[in-house]
Amino acid sequence: MSEHPNRSPPEPSGPRYSARVALSCERGHAPGQVLHALQELRQVIDDRLRRDLGSRYDRHSARSVGTDKLTVTFTLRAATDADAIRSAGLAAGTLAELLTDNAAAVDLSAVALVVRAQERP
Repeated sequence: MSEHPNRSPPEPSGPRYSARVALSCERGHAPGQVLHALQELRQVIDDRLRRDLGSRYDRHSARSVGTDKLTVTFTLRAATDADAIRSAGLAAGTLAELLTDNAAAVDLSAVALVVRAQERP
């Protein structure tokens, strides 16, 4: 037996869902600035969501969409559509909290969340 057991998170299980969060940048801030902040927070976001969602969280990515908007897409696993929606809401709330705590230039007054099944349960 190894003195240090494997501490990797468990492999996600269940059907896969995509949860896309659309955010606006604060006036005068380009998406590139916010994407840079997201990149700096990448590991923090991953660690927090793995802790909060466990095996339901797979990964996330971000990209700009236009001159003042960006999307963050979470790949989640869930047993049911309802569980996927709950997990997506928690992921979006965690993202908003981390961005606010780190003074990222996002306007959270209007956020859109879209959850789609990538595989049918």
